[in-house]
Amino acid sequence: MGGALRGMMPTKRRIGSAEGSGWEAFMQFRERRRVIQVIRTVYDPDLKRGRSELVGKIDKAAPVITDKLQRSCTPEELPEVLTYLDGRHNRLRNEAVRAGAETLPAQMREAAEYFRTHRDDDARAFATEIRLAWEELKTALRESGFSKSKVLKRGADRDKVAATAEAPTPTPTQSSGVEGVAEPVDAPSPARPVRKPRVRKARAAPAAVEGASSDTDGAATPPAV
Repeated sequence: MGGALRGMMPTKRRIGSAEGSGWEAFMQFRERRRVIQVIRTVYDPDLKRGRSELVGKIDKAAPVITDKLQRSCTPEELPEVLTYLDGRHNRLRNEAVRAGAETLPAQMREAAEYFRTHRDDDARAFATEIRLAWEELKTALRESGFSKSKVLKRGADRDKVAATAEAPTPTPTQSSGVEGVAEPVDAPSPARPVRKPRVRKARAAPAAVEGASSDTDGAATPPAV
């Protein structure tokens, strides 16, 4: 995905400036399906801005500078084209090498399945090449610090960490009285709600006798006959 995006995006390289314009020109390389377009961006005084023009094309299957492209490029542009092609070659090479290392384990397992069922001359020839390549690979792994003991130890530590993280949490149990048998602990019953005491309302005082009145000192006066 990353390589495809890089191929679609133009690669700009500064090659100089238009005299008296204060504008700097650029080289662009656009990767299409089968070719690489070499584009020169020049300053157009009539438009007062840059204008792109196609210098030539490079075949992606055989990425070399042809005679036609060499004649179309200026002495300043040719080194830029060579630099771009070298960088592209290194990038594709690194991507291919990484992909080979990434898919090698799966290929080795498929090869193991092949040798379990084949013992003919072809298998013998394949085994010879694999043995030679395997010795070279082991040397490269050891020189890079990936010896067998270190790699296996790191793999075992990683598996232990993964197993610990995935282990379920045990449920607490209590003994049932039978040896070797445990019963799950019952969850405590919820506490009963506490009732609040009722507050009794005070009784109202009895109503005064009709016609009764009080004098100035507060003594009750009997009703008149």
